Parts: sequence; C-alpha cells; structure tokens
Amino acid sequence: MPEYRNRPLMDPATPVWRYLSLNAVVATVRDRKLRFTRVDTFPDPFEGSVPKQQIDDQLLTFSSHYTTRSEWSMAPGDDPGVLERLSEDPWVRMTRLRRAQTRAAHASCWSWGEESESLWRLYSDEDGVRGLGVALRTTLGKLDTSLAAHDLYVSPVIYRPYHVGPAFTDERDPFMHKRRGFRAEQELRLLHWDNAQYLGLFNVPPSVSEVDPHLFLDWLPANVVEEIVLSPYADEPYEQRARAAIAAADPALDVPVSLSELNPRRYAPGF
Repeated sequence: MPEYRNRPLMDPATPVWRYLSLNAVVATVRDRKLRFTRVDTFPDPFEGSVPKQQIDDQLLTFSSHYTTRSEWSMAPGDDPGVLERLSEDPWVRMTRLRRAQTRAAHASCWSWGEESESLWRLYSDEDGVRGLGVALRTTLGKLDTSLAAHDLYVSPVIYRPYHVGPAFTDERDPFMHKRRGFRAEQELRLLHWDNAQYLGLFNVPPSVSEVDPHLFLDWLPANVVEEIVLSPYADEPYEQRARAAIAAADPALDVPVSLSELNPRRYAPGF
C-alpha cells in the first residue's frame, strides 16, 4: 500500500463507518466489491484543487514563460507538437493537469468516530426519508488490513481554509484536504490513483464520458465488517426488509445486523 506522508496519526481501534443505501449495502455484500467514485464527479467543486498560496507561488514561476515565449521558433526537423506543448499557456496547462488528476483518482468515502445522526441524514435518503439507510461499521485497523492488496492511499481528510495558509507539500494533498466547513463529515478517504490513466488524460485528453465513473475492487465484508447498522429512522417494516435483503445477498455472512443505538425502538426515551 502506498504511503501518504501527510496522513494524520489515528488509533487503529478508531471506529469507521460507511453510510449507504440498502441497495448499496446489498451490492457490496453480494458482489464482495468496494465501490470507488471518480473524484471529479463529487459535488464539492474544490475537490482536487489547491490553496490560494499555491496559485500565488506559481505567478513567479510562470512569469518567465511570457518573457521568453516570443523567442521560440521552429527549426528544421522540429516536431510541431513539441513546440505547441512548450508554447501552451502555463495556466491552461496547469488547469489541464489538475483536471486530469481528478479524473484519474477514484475514492471511497468513510467516516471516523462514533455514530453520527447528522451523517445518517447527510449520506442516506430512502423512501423519501432523510437519514434512512444502512451503515457498515468496522475499525480503521481492520479496514487498513483489508486493503493491503490494493494500491490505495488511506487517510483521514484534513480540513483547512483554502484562501489562507501554506501551499500543499505532497502530490496527493489535493485529494486528502477539504475546506473547514466540511469537517463535520469526519471523512476517512480511500484513494485509488491510476498514474497511467492520468498520463493518458493529460497528454491526449478524452471526453469525460470515456473515463469510468466508478471502480470496483475486490473486498470481503465478512473479514472486515464488525456490524451492519440499520438507520435511526428504520421502522419495523424497513428493518424486516433490510434484514431479509442482507441475508439473501450472502447467506454465509456472519455479521450482526443491529438497529442503530439512536433508534428509539432499540433504546426508548425515558420520561
């Protein structure tokens, strides 16, 4: 597994959650695949971007481009394509580079810490009920171990302002940072980086539709998941439907399916 050098320290025993729809959990259990989504399809437009300081630092670096560009000329035997690439506006080139990076990166987003009612409502919505869904719960250590065979970067997301503060220092930083307003997500990100795909996208940019929006990696829930948790808003019919669907997806799966501790049918309020 590649190392992300800016990964924050975190206890391997930290609980981690993946809040999903029932259909997504059934597919994960049945197919024994973990789904990754292409980063540029995420709703946050800052995904894969860099802080203002990094842009400011590039001003000086790129300034020489404009002073020497007029001196470039073709010589006999020169490849026109090479000159075209050399003469490309560096800001256009950098934007093209970063856009290509977001299309070559796929992520699976988990959350760390204790169960969160707000995260249920953020990530789950079924039958017109916000917060209705199913979650996979395990620990950071178990999740890390389960991914050892795949070339993935695993790290808690770092939340910071982008309009102030230093530039990034690692090439994976744009995918492991988000703005502070998103810190309630407590995201643990699994990142798949395809360098060959990136080089292809950068050198011969295809249409976005030619890049798979999802990636599915082999993963055994039975070896990783400690508990499958049903939403705080799961009523009895939904609970029965969810239990039956999960059992049918893999009859050999020996993982407890429990109601959320926030569900009043599990622990009733006292008055």
